[in-house]
Amino acid sequence: MFGNGPRYPVIESKCGWSAAPVVSDDLILLTGGAGGQEMGEAPILQAIDGDGERFRLSRKASGREIEPGEISTAPGGDIVFPVYEHDTSLQVMRVRRDGSVRAVDELPDDDPYDIVAYDIGSKLRVAVRALDDDGYLCSWLYRQGRRQGITYRLWGEEHYRWSSEEWLLHASGDTVVGATSPDYGRPGPAQTWVGRNAATGAARWSADTGGYVLAGRAGDALIAVDLASFDRTDRGEHDYEYASAARDTGVHAIDLVTGDRRWSSLVPGRAHSAAVGPTGVSVCAESADDGTWRVHHLGLDGAYEGVTPLGGHACVVARTAEFTLALVEGQWLMALDNPGAQVPGPIEPWTIPIPLGGLAPSYAARVADMRLDTVPITLAGSRCHLRGIGSLQVIEV
Repeated sequence: MFGNGPRYPVIESKCGWSAAPVVSDDLILLTGGAGGQEMGEAPILQAIDGDGERFRLSRKASGREIEPGEISTAPGGDIVFPVYEHDTSLQVMRVRRDGSVRAVDELPDDDPYDIVAYDIGSKLRVAVRALDDDGYLCSWLYRQGRRQGITYRLWGEEHYRWSSEEWLLHASGDTVVGATSPDYGRPGPAQTWVGRNAATGAARWSADTGGYVLAGRAGDALIAVDLASFDRTDRGEHDYEYASAARDTGVHAIDLVTGDRRWSSLVPGRAHSAAVGPTGVSVCAESADDGTWRVHHLGLDGAYEGVTPLGGHACVVARTAEFTLALVEGQWLMALDNPGAQVPGPIEPWTIPIPLGGLAPSYAARVADMRLDTVPITLAGSRCHLRGIGSLQVIEV
């Protein structure tokens, strides 16, 4: 049922913001970066096809950290991603599929962008989404949501078309969804999701979402995991009591068009990761009773379908129609049978090797101080791509 595919040498992921491979048609795309003391050439983008490396894009390092952001692709196939160099510049690059640079937008170091962050180890994260072949969204998040925003820009234009004060969560079609800064005067943390028209920035809906963290998309709904009850940030003398009393995690489906909550479901324990698949949602949670880790399965209607006990620390990676892939103790990738799957699996879960040396480090955006665990593993069709420290392992699922 499972088999080892090819293994490729890859560039090192220095910042971890964009460690997960991006699969775009025949290309596997990865970003790199540079540490704070490096000199010489720093690889920032690598493209791999079935024959190996197709191209590698580098830029000169000068002793400052260079952090490429997440990759997106324009409808015409161009590769779009931001590159932030500490205390120096923020660029948005547009690269053809042969590795040639088509355009570079140098974003100005003034309002609204907080590009120059003089603290050591800046906590500025930048995300870019190509909306079409002419325009893109640029979003920035500074210091766990204390400052954040989105701008819509056209390539080569000095000014942005519209801006908002949310961190970009999702963009598809003509809808953009972002999360506001938290209200630290309320337990939670308290924040709002806002749906906007992509072309104009006009608000279409807003929803009070507490401590929601985006897990993924299911059709025309966004699946959110509510971590508000488990928030540990400093919000007053009663925060510890508020957090320690929590025993369940809420999982919700938010309508992309209206912002309405379609369904809600409770999962026992504190959720640490989640994966959305074609037939349901898998949530990995730490039990409040005995501290063991379990994968809970929900249908796309929110109905609770079953649980898979794992014991040790686990992170749900991806979900197919038949299996949920979970990384256990950071060492074993296991394929767990989904409840009701048409193809029954073996008595024991499938165990899949990960790349030698372990997986590359990967981080998630800390929107309102809350986040789900992430690992640099991408499922695309029947192939699972695992990014290791120095290699990319492809597993046939």
